[in-house]
Amino acid sequence: MWLIYAILTIFSYAALDFFIKRMSGKIDDFLGIVIQSAVAMLPALIIFLFLKFPDKKVLVTSNGIFYAVLGGVALGIGTLAFLKLFDTGINLSLASPMVRIGILIATTSLGLFVLRETVSIKEWVGLAFAFVGLLFLIWK
Repeated sequence: MWLIYAILTIFSYAALDFFIKRMSGKIDDFLGIVIQSAVAMLPALIIFLFLKFPDKKVLVTSNGIFYAVLGGVALGIGTLAFLKLFDTGINLSLASPMVRIGILIATTSLGLFVLRETVSIKEWVGLAFAFVGLLFLIWK
């Protein structure tokens, strides 16, 4: 089941990157993000209201709310920065892989050093290849 979610995530974020690139320079950046954020909320809201809420107890903790708010702030800033990146004229085919590989390295570092997760030798090798790939993308 996780593979289906992973594939859906990959295609959804690829589409998001494509549409952010297409949106760049065609609408005020802040208005574009407001519209995107409002529309992005709809699928989760519909699922919550019609599938989760009527029949099930909803889990809510103060930590959960706190991290959801921080995630929303990070998403808003990241989306704005990504849109501004495309305002510079950079190609989608360079910007998206560069950002995604950077995210991979940053989130792995957070997992290792903040959450104290472990990484196997094979995963370290994969991260090293990702880092080399990032260097090739940004090297002129």
